[in-house]
Amino acid sequence: MKSLYKLIIGISCLFAFSSCEGYLDVDQPSIYTDQNYYKTPQDFETAINGCYAQLQTIYNKNYLEAIVTRADEVRNSSPIGRFMDTPMESRWSKPWSSWWTLVFRCNQLLSRIDAVTFTDEDRKKHIIGEAYALRGLAYLQFAWCWGGAPLITKEITREEVYKVKRSSQEDTYGQAISDFKDAFNRLPESWASSEVGRVTKYAAAGMLGRTYMYMRDYATAAEYLSQVVAKEGTLYKLADKYEDCFSDVYNNDKERVWEVQYLGGTAGKALGLSQSFSGWFIPSTLNKDKGDYEKLNGITFIGASGSIRASMSLAGDGVYEENDKRRDLTIVNNLYGDKSTPQPDVYYVRKFLRATKNAPTAVDEWGNNIPILRYTDVKLMYAEALNEVNYSANLSEKILPIINDVRKRAGLTAKVAEDFLDKQSVFDYLVKERFVEFCFEGIRWPDLIRWDLAEDAMKAHFALKDEGYNETSEQPLYSMRSYYKLAPIPLSDILAYGNKEIMWQNDGY
Repeated sequence: MKSLYKLIIGISCLFAFSSCEGYLDVDQPSIYTDQNYYKTPQDFETAINGCYAQLQTIYNKNYLEAIVTRADEVRNSSPIGRFMDTPMESRWSKPWSSWWTLVFRCNQLLSRIDAVTFTDEDRKKHIIGEAYALRGLAYLQFAWCWGGAPLITKEITREEVYKVKRSSQEDTYGQAISDFKDAFNRLPESWASSEVGRVTKYAAAGMLGRTYMYMRDYATAAEYLSQVVAKEGTLYKLADKYEDCFSDVYNNDKERVWEVQYLGGTAGKALGLSQSFSGWFIPSTLNKDKGDYEKLNGITFIGASGSIRASMSLAGDGVYEENDKRRDLTIVNNLYGDKSTPQPDVYYVRKFLRATKNAPTAVDEWGNNIPILRYTDVKLMYAEALNEVNYSANLSEKILPIINDVRKRAGLTAKVAEDFLDKQSVFDYLVKERFVEFCFEGIRWPDLIRWDLAEDAMKAHFALKDEGYNETSEQPLYSMRSYYKLAPIPLSDILAYGNKEIMWQNDGY
């Protein structure tokens, strides 16, 4: 972004004054309450960069850690993955607070910008659109993940916050839609190269499509997704190779509709702009002499003790089709670690370990951007929506070409209409396809939730021996109850409100 330099300045200014965690934080940041601030157009440039900076915090493990470990793609070793979490679980409370910080920053900006005159009115309109898109993203997460949140859409006092009643899931989705539409109507189709990384009109359209998919309004989802697909070849296209979707060499390429910006290496780390999400998948014990480093795409360092391993729900037989290139590009086994022999049944994730432009020398020096919305996701959601709207009318001309574009990149043979005899067969294929295409990207769990397949998927997952299933008693060690489809509202917020009519806990917790 202008980007990167201005973002660095913005981050430095914002964090020099504050460590704000959200609306319920005890100490509100002076940069936001100082009446001398938000007086010039430059103040709002800094403010919107501060909103983007918050995305860097959210996606650097914080939010993704929770929703990736929740699903069946991961060999579960945490309370969240084992469905043993409580309202005191920090892996849920941290992202909840972080999303609220983003809402807070956007509301400050939106509440004050109309009072300031800009010589460039288009720039003012674009900043407003960016703030709406970022706030819409936050409310989308509050809707599907927590089942609804207070709808705070302007700058208010702490005392007023406690009077805003938590809204329903439907109304929270509605707020996300309203914000994304406001963004769509204000944002440019694309940005100059000096502004790369900012949210665009079509990113907002894609997020509207995603939101309507969650709401199962497939006709409206298709309407917005089609606007992104219509820009294929000019603004967007599928990456030529699957690995290009995650390499820092292709940051902000045409596959990347919207992604969180990072700067890698020691310089990025020193500036607080690198990410550690990629390094999260590297095991803490590696045998360099036995080739473990090379198997993890040539890394030169070990990872954290809590590294994420792929589950047999993903790595087991029958999940990937034979000759699917994505399997070996995504997961790897037969590492030695600290063992004397290779471990064939232990799978690690290497899809994100692709940094050649600015190679890291430690787990927290990655400069790979983290996707919020990939073009492949747009196209596969579009195919799914078209299938739901009218399977027979859309299969040959629209759905099959999308399926086969993705298959071609994966090294698979094309499907024909006879492979899909009905709407259900298309849906079943897309469920499996999205699993292997988007694993570990924070897509699997919300997909399972919106399809109402989470309980079935986790039942099958916990029936695996690798997940503690007792074959003698035929009993799983862990299980998922229906209420776990929503994350718990943090206990700290429940106590802070002290009024169950205003802020209540999700059933079951």
